[in-house]
Parts: sequence; structure tokens; C-alpha cells
Amino acid sequence: MIFKLVLTTLILTLSTWSSTAIAQTARIESTTGMVKLKRQNWSEFKPVSVNAEVKSGDQIFPAQGAKVTVLCPDLQKRPVSSGVPSGLKTICPVWPALKAKNPPPPGSLGGINALIPYLISPRHSLILTDTPVISWNAVPKTQQYTVRVTDSQGIIWEQQTEKSSIIYSGQPALVPGIPYSVKIQGDRGQSSEQDNSSKLEFVKLHPTEIQTIKAEVSKIEQLKLNAQTTALTLANLYGTYTLPASMGKNYSLSASTRPTYHLTSDAIAVLEAVIQQGKTSPLIERTLGDLYWQTGLVNLATEHYLKTIKLAQTPETLEELTLAQFGLGEIASATDHSADAKLWYSKAREGYLSLGDSQQADFLQRLIESL
Repeated sequence: MIFKLVLTTLILTLSTWSSTAIAQTARIESTTGMVKLKRQNWSEFKPVSVNAEVKSGDQIFPAQGAKVTVLCPDLQKRPVSSGVPSGLKTICPVWPALKAKNPPPPGSLGGINALIPYLISPRHSLILTDTPVISWNAVPKTQQYTVRVTDSQGIIWEQQTEKSSIIYSGQPALVPGIPYSVKIQGDRGQSSEQDNSSKLEFVKLHPTEIQTIKAEVSKIEQLKLNAQTTALTLANLYGTYTLPASMGKNYSLSASTRPTYHLTSDAIAVLEAVIQQGKTSPLIERTLGDLYWQTGLVNLATEHYLKTIKLAQTPETLEELTLAQFGLGEIASATDHSADAKLWYSKAREGYLSLGDSQQADFLQRLIESL
């Protein structure tokens, strides 16, 4: 589909120093004054806010006297000289390769029909725990749901609940590396199998990978960052994690499918939790929209992109506004709503022009003309 080509072309401008399954981005951790950022393709510096992501090739320009620190990919906080522009590679000497955000994997696009209990989590995701929280869309007037977890041999666990989420009991224990599926049946005949999606398995990591992830989480938590920065850093860790190629033999996933699995459910849970604490922002909402889109959940991705647009009302949040508009264009294109796709792509194009990124603006113009 067109949306896959756009997403790859637009976002996959990342460095390739090394190959690693865990890769952090950099972000502005704190500032006492105005700070501006110039992306590699932008024609000028634009104001940004705390927690803005910083990429290889970007330049940061703190106002004279402003104290700015950047949280680098190696989880070290480093100061930025004020009054002059600084390249990110100068600030952060360690720069591991980053993973691009992925479009929904084949077979995962769905979450559109609000009248069926479509699966929300864990949806096409790696997991860390033996007792994952299973959640789904709450259907109006439905009083009871039957939840079944299955493996390749059939049903291994079945429970009923009045709620729209349930915790898997842990018995039988989930076998690492084996795909499991979840099916939800409502008491009015609605079923998660009525969703368009078909490839929604979840896979528990092996102990070695779990230990690696937990060690990284511990490093992040020990930094004592503010709640939003911590949540975004953890979400980036979870959302970009992919299985090392050397571990492929330990997982019943094909070589082509394996890179599409991340710890997406954990990434979403972290951001949803910080929002529940009343600490949302355009960046958090847009990131959450990206994660829901990464698992093919159309309605939830749309909801958070629209929240981003509502919150992004300052010059510092222009990029988040533009990315949310682009995300809505991707969704409209993927769901065959060409008129809506043109509308959102046009708005995103205007945003890129305002950011001084003529390359992406020209690309979006060609895309609009092709619809």
C-alpha cells in the first residue's frame, strides 16, 4: 500500500552505526529558557519544548544564557552550550542505531468497528510477563465476555468476565518463543474474530532477553527523570525493541515476521499510565497514536492523533501537530478514504513548509497528486 512507502520514506532517515536490539533515541531533558532545533532537512531553527526527540544530524540552539541538557542514547545527561548551535553527535558521542517506527504489519489492521470486542492488548506484541493483561474494546450493552487464549493446538485457558480486561492467570505457564492468540466472545454474539485483522499473536520473551530489558529499565528508572521523560524513554525502549537475529532460532516466528514484533503492549501501558496521572502532552499523545497505529488499531490511533492536534497550539509543538496530521493521512490512505487522506496530507504538507522541510513537503505534494 502507499502508506507503507510513505512511512518508510518519511521516517527511515536514521543512522546505522551498529546493529542492536535495544536502541534509545535522544531527547531534550530540561531547559531554563528558549531552545530551538533544526532537523537535518529543515531550512531554519524552530522552537521546541522539553522532551522533544533529537535525531542524528539535528542541531540544537539554546538561547544565550539558557541551560539545556540532553538525555543521550547511552542514558547520560549532557549539557548543551548556549548561544551557539551544536550538532547532536558533538553532544552525544555514543549513538547506537535506531529502529524506524513500523506501519501495521500485514494482517494486523483493524480496530475499526466499535460494535465488536476487537483485541487491544497484547496485539502482535512481545511480552515480558507470564500474566499479561488482556484488554479489548468494550461493546455497548454487552454484559459478559468469554476470553480464550489459544496456541497451535487449541484452547489453553478460558475465563468469563463482565469487564473489558482480564489478567491471564499464568496457568498453564506461557512457553517462551511460542505464539499465542486471544479470542473474545460477547454475550450478544459479537466476536473479536469479526475484526479485519488476523495476525495478532503475542509471544513471551525468553529469560535472557527479559533480563536484558529489565537491566535497561533499571538504568532509566535510576536516572530519576520527571514522569513524562521517564515514560517516553521507557516507551521508546519497549516500542523499538526487536529480537536479536542470533535469537531467531529460539522463536517460532519467520525471519520476515520477527522484526515486526516489539514490546508494544508495554510501551502503550507506560504512556497510558502517565496520561491517567494527568501528565499528558502533544508528544505523549502523538507517540501513543504511533504505537496504536503500529499494532493496526485504527480507532485508538485516530483518537490520540486528534488529541495531539487539539493540544498542539504553540510554535514549540508544530512538529507534533504535523506528525499527527501525517498519521491521520496514513490511516485514511490505508482504509481507502482518499478524500480524508488528501485533507490530512495537505495539512501535514503545510506543517512541513512551516518547519522549512521542503523535501518532505514536495514528497507529500506528489503523494496527494497520486491519490
